Amino acid sequence: MDRVRRRELRALNGRAWDGETDLFEVNKSLDSTLKKNTAFIKRLRTTISAATLNTFIQDIRTVSLHKYLSEIISACYEGLCKLKSPGEIEAGVEIVSALHQRFGPAEFTEHLGWLLGKGMATPDKAYLKTLSADAREKEEKDRLVRQRILLRVVTELWLVGVLRTLDDVTRPDDATKGATGKVPELKTRSTSSTKGGGAEPFPLEVLKDLLGHDREHANLPLLVVFVKTFSWDILGVKATGSEGRKVVEEDGATKASTEADEISDPPFTPPELQERFRNILKRYFEDVKGHLVRDQKAIFNQSRRNAEAYVKSGEVFEDRQANFEKQVKAQERMVSNAQVLADVLGVEMPDLKDDDAANNGNGSIGLVKTGEYLRGQGDGAGIWADEEERRFYENLVDLKGKVPAILLEEVKKKKPEADGQVGKKIDPTEIETKAADAVVDEQSTAIANKTIGAQVDVLLTRLPELTNKDIVDQTAIDFCFLNSKASRNRLLKALTEVPKGRSDLLPFWSRLAATLGRYMADIPKGLVEYLDNEFRSLQRRKEKDFLGQVRLSNIRYLAELTKFGVVPEHVVFHCLKVSLDDFSRMNIEIICNLLENCGRYLLRNPETHPRMISFLETLQRKKSVQHIGQAERMLIENAVYYVDPPERPAIQQKERTPLELFVRKLVYLDLTKRNYGKVLKQIRRLHWEEKEVVMVLHKIFSKPGKIKYGNIHLLAILLSALYRYHTDFVVSVIDAVIESVVVGLEQNDFRFNQRRIAEVKYIGELYNYRMLEHPVVFEIMYKIMTMGHGGPPLPGRINPFDTPDDYFRIRLISTILETCGMYFNRGAAGKKLDYFLSFFQYYIYTKNPLPMDIEFIVQDIFSLTRPQWKLASNLDEATKAFQLAVAQDQKTSGADKLTEVDDGMSGGSSDEDNGDDLDLVEPEDDDESGSEDGDAEQEAEVFFNRLYIPTMTKPFTNRVRIGQDREIRQSSPEFDDNDDEDIFVTREQEEVDPEDEADFEREYAKMMAESLESRKFERKQQFDLPLPLRTKTRETSALNDGGEQDAEAPNRGPTMAFSLLTKKGNRQQTKTVALPSDSNFAIAMKHQQQAEKEEQQRIKNLVLNYDLGETEDPDGEDDHLLPVNLNSRIHKSSSTGPEKPTTYHHNRADFKPGKNNNQRARRLQLSDVDWYGQSPSSTPDIPIEMPDVAHPPDPRRLTRRQAKRVFARP
Repeated sequence: MDRVRRRELRALNGRAWDGETDLFEVNKSLDSTLKKNTAFIKRLRTTISAATLNTFIQDIRTVSLHKYLSEIISACYEGLCKLKSPGEIEAGVEIVSALHQRFGPAEFTEHLGWLLGKGMATPDKAYLKTLSADAREKEEKDRLVRQRILLRVVTELWLVGVLRTLDDVTRPDDATKGATGKVPELKTRSTSSTKGGGAEPFPLEVLKDLLGHDREHANLPLLVVFVKTFSWDILGVKATGSEGRKVVEEDGATKASTEADEISDPPFTPPELQERFRNILKRYFEDVKGHLVRDQKAIFNQSRRNAEAYVKSGEVFEDRQANFEKQVKAQERMVSNAQVLADVLGVEMPDLKDDDAANNGNGSIGLVKTGEYLRGQGDGAGIWADEEERRFYENLVDLKGKVPAILLEEVKKKKPEADGQVGKKIDPTEIETKAADAVVDEQSTAIANKTIGAQVDVLLTRLPELTNKDIVDQTAIDFCFLNSKASRNRLLKALTEVPKGRSDLLPFWSRLAATLGRYMADIPKGLVEYLDNEFRSLQRRKEKDFLGQVRLSNIRYLAELTKFGVVPEHVVFHCLKVSLDDFSRMNIEIICNLLENCGRYLLRNPETHPRMISFLETLQRKKSVQHIGQAERMLIENAVYYVDPPERPAIQQKERTPLELFVRKLVYLDLTKRNYGKVLKQIRRLHWEEKEVVMVLHKIFSKPGKIKYGNIHLLAILLSALYRYHTDFVVSVIDAVIESVVVGLEQNDFRFNQRRIAEVKYIGELYNYRMLEHPVVFEIMYKIMTMGHGGPPLPGRINPFDTPDDYFRIRLISTILETCGMYFNRGAAGKKLDYFLSFFQYYIYTKNPLPMDIEFIVQDIFSLTRPQWKLASNLDEATKAFQLAVAQDQKTSGADKLTEVDDGMSGGSSDEDNGDDLDLVEPEDDDESGSEDGDAEQEAEVFFNRLYIPTMTKPFTNRVRIGQDREIRQSSPEFDDNDDEDIFVTREQEEVDPEDEADFEREYAKMMAESLESRKFERKQQFDLPLPLRTKTRETSALNDGGEQDAEAPNRGPTMAFSLLTKKGNRQQTKTVALPSDSNFAIAMKHQQQAEKEEQQRIKNLVLNYDLGETEDPDGEDDHLLPVNLNSRIHKSSSTGPEKPTTYHHNRADFKPGKNNNQRARRLQLSDVDWYGQSPSSTPDIPIEMPDVAHPPDPRRLTRRQAKRVFARP
């Protein structure tokens, strides 16, 4: 109602209470016919509405109603009780106001007020007790419906001034006796309570009566309607979230009044009266809060008891569940109503959380908000392993958006129409027509059913092929077009028959059941019932061990359905409880399988978390108390650790600078074949003068394992392009990569295998783009094969860094050869590759038989690099092939290679003077070793101990080349003796200004002259050095028996005397030391002396032959002389056994590379030449030494200067 109209009515009705008449205009001649009066009373009882308002007003003006006033009062009360909408209530208020203004309070209003007070009175409890439970419940519902309307009507009539207080009501004469005792009680209570002041308003007295004795708070809905409708007019509070009071238009439509209108028009009640209303409501709300807390606690307790009962029995009791759901719904309604009341009064709602569940932790299922739980559990492991698994189990396709909605609805059977035909004459023709139509419908239905049945058969045959999420979703959509009760039954039966050994289908079939279960609840329900019954049946047949696979399949199926939320909580926990009660081996396996498949879901799900925590604690206690086997104990521990892993600190995110993030994005994300030029420009534009930039780039370029494997060649292109501008940077990156390869060989950690593969791939790409030369690549591959073996690998010798069953080094070498091996096809690189492949083939057979994948890799590598290569079939063939390769390589080079042993590595002599020309020869085998000549393994070991395998005892040498005319090589002794290649060490020379160079020369000459002048008159110091003492001649025979040594050691065998040079201050002394003649040192010295004598004799013959040749044919060679042929020679270690192979590195301390070294590695010895003209074919078949990788140049002719210098030696 419009607020202006309400105030007008309030003023007119107030004047009527004051006794004024003629407030409502009536006609002078009133119609007093019975028909008109009866019609008015009937309409007043039944049809009060906004549409009939004008009719009622007109009748009140024209009809004489005074004779029927008692009936009008009764009819008006009944009509007000039947109002429903706000428009009807507004019309009723207008009609009552008109009657109040025409007839006055004494004749009409006081009697109507008595009837309204009677309708709002609380029913007598004694009367309610006499009724049955159903009648009492019905009476309570009817009362609430009636009083909800009457409370609004009474309040509206009070606001417009029709009703005042309970003192202003009078019982009508024709009132029934059933309620005569009620109103006097109200009036008496009202009168006694207002002594000395004004009486309470009519709505306030009504609220006091309704709320004062409401212990069950059944009248809370009435109060909610009251505060929603009159919060501003009576309480002076704007209800939050409400759209305002309704205003009825002339046509009966309603609209919400604006907030501006309400603010401009103040409330109808003064502040004192508003406070009295609020106090009543607040006292009632305090009682409601206590009621809510009590009921919520009761619901929690009932929920726990129900859950325990359901878990114990494994099923839900329908009556128990129905009562619980009824309690929950009633609680939800009360909470909603209390929330409205709390918002209007501005007070807080009670906390309804279940604190006992959190404190006790007894495995109950509490009402916990998901958001709060997930925030608390955010640091631990999640429900799902990854995002893909989460999408599989949570993101189910919505069938309503894929298929027509009519296909998802249940087909409802039509009710028989026979009920509507009772008493109606049936036409026989209609029966015949319907019978004929029924026959046609049955035939068409049969045809359709056959077609649908065939399509369902086709769909069911696709079930074993559901191995993809998309296929499962499409199958669910296809089934919706075949939806029927029979089709669902057939699908359900097919889902229960899992093929044997196809446990991989369970997640996909579970997804299918969960997807269809949203609209076809009978499918997942029937599936869960089948699996539950099967579990119970299997538990009864515990002694049947052959059903183990069936048990595991059953429990796995239940676990997968649980993760989709299909299996009720009590079913899965019943399975766990039954298995935990009978803690046998079979049930332990069931528990572990269930935990591994859905345990994390049950633990992390807020609804099942408390009970799962309790179950895990019980499981741990039972495991520690009962005596079970070690295997079962391990199963339980693994399952528990998988479900609830121990807490560990979170991985700290590495903080990176914006520069590092930018460069990583360029190289790791943006780098492609099309834009690597742009990436190179961006890198070159960086501030290379800053150390931070260089450091970041060095880290990125030296770690190829972090880039995409297919982009490693692009990284090599960038590095080769950067060399022209940043040479030192590129060289340091290459050194770092090679060093990382060596570190990987030393660690041999499988976690870094992928990174190691990328590193060797990177090295191969660097060779392809001319940043490395082939000697470096071959040296790396030799290092990979021989690292940790102490020489060449031997069958039966265990290397902890390269065990026989570890094939990763083969994969590394294969990666290098796959990357750059096709370019080793000619020249020195081709020869080295042939030699290397023979050794690689031998290395492969030192391992255990290769797995199939490694064998295929090796075959691919040999077919790629040497398609015509014939692979060996066993170790013997591989060894012979390698020996043949060694012999062929030495034959091609034209001479055998002799290696000079470093002084620091040699154990033959401690004299530095004799270390240059010392040639150690292994002693011949004695009689004790002769019995083992037939041992093939020992022969192979002795043979390979004589081989030279390149090892990296110094930093790698890197040859870096850009273009055809620029090379940089950091020299190493391994590569100094190569006559197949010309090695040029060139660097970019700085351009010097001629004037600056001339100035430098003048200043340098001036400085030298001044230095000479200043030192011209200095006194020369006397050359004061002690003269070296004459050393004693080494004895080759034993000491005399009568000497001093005999007295000290009379029982010793033959000895050999050596002179030991010592120095004390400036004095040098020699001391004779006697060593046993059979010691290694003495034997080596004997061989050395014998070799020196033979060498001197042969050199003399050599010089004589040269002199004779010069006198006879000075211009050319003498045909009568035999050609000088190089002789093969055996190098044997001076060590006593094969455990420590000889290292042939030329690490001379006095060797310094320079311009005039002529690649000289050692002095040529006389035994290098075959003076007797012995052909190579006549040389004895002896083990051949493996040549140097770099193929050092062999001297083919001994010059006269060399011969004279050797001949002049003492």
